[in-house]
Amino acid sequence: MTEIDDILGVLENSTRRAILRRLLLESSYALEISKSLGVSQQAINKQLEVLQRANFILLSEMNQNSFGPPRKIYTPTGFSSVIIDYTPSFIDIRKYNLEWDQVNRQMDDASIDKLLEIDRKIADLMEERQSLIMEKNAIVNSLKKEILRKTGESIVRDILLEYVETLDVQKIAEEHGLDTDTVLGIIERYL
Repeated sequence: MTEIDDILGVLENSTRRAILRRLLLESSYALEISKSLGVSQQAINKQLEVLQRANFILLSEMNQNSFGPPRKIYTPTGFSSVIIDYTPSFIDIRKYNLEWDQVNRQMDDASIDKLLEIDRKIADLMEERQSLIMEKNAIVNSLKKEILRKTGESIVRDILLEYVETLDVQKIAEEHGLDTDTVLGIIERYL
């Protein structure tokens, strides 16, 4: 499984998303999370284990408790943005790490107006991105048709089809057990 598979697997579960939202407010322990979400402590412990294995949270400290064993305090970590493009011609999933110092940065001019302005800018970027994705889809579609017309059933066809979808020579070389120069030679010859 890839890192993207792990991320999608973790985030597909609504209880795990609720735990993460809760931990974004403040670090906490299983019993406290259980009470706030109305989910059994056993279920919370299971989900905390999954989140910790996937590097979404970490055990930040052990808090001594006079009424029982020490409490494990969990903190969110591994912040990122994941973008999924699913088009008629390609599927692309990318993770962009968010730097920790930027995530925790405090702003002097924090306000709802500033938040709305940033949200509008993100919406504008996404609209432009959508247009570019549609253009990319058309190009990938045309190139795939050309590859299918020029090549028969072969590893060459597979390499070319994968290349127009991913543009990742290194990954293609590794997947097919070839060196990058061989893959580049195939691409240059046909594209």
